[in-house]
Amino acid sequence: MIMSPPGAIVRNLTFQSNDLGRETTILLAFDTEVEGLYDTVYPVVWKVFTFPKKGSRKFVVTYTNDLAFAEADITDENHVNTHATFQLKPGQQTTLTLEDDSDSDDLSFSPPVDGAHINGYLTAENKTGLVQDLAFGFFTPSMMQQMLMHTRPAPVLFFKEVENGRNATAQWKPVLRVYLESDYRETEVLVNAINSAAIWEQDLHLLFRNTIFNLERDTKTGRCTLTKTQCMTSEVKKGEKGHSSSESRFSRLSRLFV
Repeated sequence: MIMSPPGAIVRNLTFQSNDLGRETTILLAFDTEVEGLYDTVYPVVWKVFTFPKKGSRKFVVTYTNDLAFAEADITDENHVNTHATFQLKPGQQTTLTLEDDSDSDDLSFSPPVDGAHINGYLTAENKTGLVQDLAFGFFTPSMMQQMLMHTRPAPVLFFKEVENGRNATAQWKPVLRVYLESDYRETEVLVNAINSAAIWEQDLHLLFRNTIFNLERDTKTGRCTLTKTQCMTSEVKKGEKGHSSSESRFSRLSRLFV
């Protein structure tokens, strides 16, 4: 079983609504600018939630910095499936190879080593002799995952056709964007940028451990806003960042309009 390691950064995000007046779907993705975006690297839809026209609804998601690379493939519907996985930390590098057994086509990742890249980058080098599709993501400590014999990371970046001898490098900074979009599904690869503007974005490391957001709709304009309504500061672990002074720099983002 995969569990978040001691000291891992955990961010629990609650999204809630009450009598929106129109069924509304939000999409969560880490699609901020990275090198090769929409060319060799593609964002993957993390979560999609639909809120009802009437009544209340609440969805809770968890992000951790328990990061991993994974062997991946794409379904006919453009969704990412992950297979062999390997956990590593920012600044580390792993190498992907084929198993020594000639009768096996299983892939394996080497133990991590400190990479030569700028601190914070995570790298997987392809030495399989073949082109490989890879995904990058993170593990979440959900109850369902704890019941499984093995777990897979939630994919958030997809690296298309990494050539033999080349690297897949994640310039990882967990800036989450929230969109009003109903045309996508979870784990779907975003082959192009989403046309609409994000209604909220934030580096999750600057939040407290538990944060609640309220989704509201202006009945006169039809515009939706996402407002941070509560931060559970008492549960911030020692060593985690999440100070109000850091958050204030981003407070202007809490009420972006579509």
